[in-house]
Amino acid sequence: MNYDELKFYGQGIHHAETKEIVFFELLLRKEADKNIFPKDAYLTMICQQEEHKQYVKWLQKTLPRILLSNPTQCFSFNIDPQELEYEETFVLLDGLKTYKQRLIIEITEKPPIKRNYPYFSAVNVEAFKKIADFGYRVAMDDIGQGINSLDNVLELQHYFQIIKFSSLSFQKKVSEEILQKIIVLYASVADQLDKTFVVEGIENQKFAHWLETNISCYHQGYLYSTPENILTIDY
Repeated sequence: MNYDELKFYGQGIHHAETKEIVFFELLLRKEADKNIFPKDAYLTMICQQEEHKQYVKWLQKTLPRILLSNPTQCFSFNIDPQELEYEETFVLLDGLKTYKQRLIIEITEKPPIKRNYPYFSAVNVEAFKKIADFGYRVAMDDIGQGINSLDNVLELQHYFQIIKFSSLSFQKKVSEEILQKIIVLYASVADQLDKTFVVEGIENQKFAHWLETNISCYHQGYLYSTPENILTIDY
């Protein structure tokens, strides 16, 4: 894997009323295309531990550079559940604790291919405890999908602060009315658990207006901002 080809782009998460950026999500891309996630390269990196160790070395250099170049900004950084099975992931997070007030750990939804926790456990609770003990804020990405089911979210409620809901995959499968009911459900869960709620995939003004009128949440999507080179963003 040529790590010189990889780059992080930032997409803003916006306050619904002020439209100001609350924090950025770091999106992994190849430099040639800021809009496409490099799935094949990433799959290799997370499924082959020796390759993942090289990826972690790249992160150990890249993430501090981003944080130091943007000293007033907060960022969320995606970690795949497979990475929670590797010790080098926790070495990375331990080494970045200096930035724990500005770096949010966002756990994605794909189930790990290889895992070390018990078969009858649906999620690696000990890994979440460890991240929480480091002092990071944690976001549960794509609630209702993959291993980030409602049941697991409730199981892990003491170890995260942010719930994210992606509307894009649901838009392809259900009507607008059903989608709205699903969002209301998860917004209610976030409220009951006293968690921050973020809705991703906002691409048109009609959807944004419905959210502003009916849901208390932060907004993320192409309606507000496209991924940009995080080292050159004009605030």
